[in-house]
Parts: sequence; C-alpha cells; structure tokens
Amino acid sequence: MFKELRKQQMFKFWELNLVSAGSRIIIAVIALVCAAGFFLTALEPNGLADSYTFYGFAVFCLVIAISSLSPKSHPITLRMIGTIIFCGYLTHAGGSLTHGHLGRALVGLLVCGLPAGYLAIQGKYLRWGVLKR
Repeated sequence: MFKELRKQQMFKFWELNLVSAGSRIIIAVIALVCAAGFFLTALEPNGLADSYTFYGFAVFCLVIAISSLSPKSHPITLRMIGTIIFCGYLTHAGGSLTHGHLGRALVGLLVCGLPAGYLAIQGKYLRWGVLKR
C-alpha cells in the first residue's frame, strides 16, 4: 500500500508542497522584475540587432512567475519551460557545429537539455529530480 501511494506521489509531485510559499513568492517577484526588464529592453533596443529575443525572454520569465504562483498550472507551465530550455540547448548544439565548441554544447544538451526535454514531453521531473522526504 505504501509503495502504491509513493508511486502516485511521484507522478503528481506538483500536488506535494516541496517549496515554501515564501520561496515561491520571491521567485515570482524576481521573474516578474526580469520580465519587465526584458520587455522594456525590447521596446528600445538601442544598438541591439533583434528585439524579438527580448520579448521571448520576457514571456519565458512570465511563465516562470505563473508557474511559481500557481502550482495547479504546473502540468502546462512546466511543459512550456521544458520545451523552451530543450529547444535552446538543441539550437546551441546545432549552431556550435561550425564554431568549434561542439563538445561543451553536447555536454550541456545531455546534462540540461535532455532532462528538460523529458519534462516537456512527460510533464513531470525525472525520478531522481524529485525531492525525497
């Protein structure tokens, strides 16, 4: 019975209270400040080639803030965060083919990109990523 209950908790980790409310609020405030900063930078990109990147970072920070304030949104927001991180590492690895630092890019893809891809597909962390009580 205990093993079955533990297995259910592993698959519904977002219902567990793993992070305190104060920590979630601090993360959300920092993410919102970063989103506002990226948005303001995108409005006046003096000397920058592309302002769309800053709009993307603003949206990413906004998704992080929503995820930290609303644990019930985790099935959707965690998939969005995982997709963005995985695609970023995949793009970096693809772009590094011509720049000579493919080894470092592949290590980053394996260490951070693949777990983020798993998060994007499954909507949950890897088993070893969940805090053990």
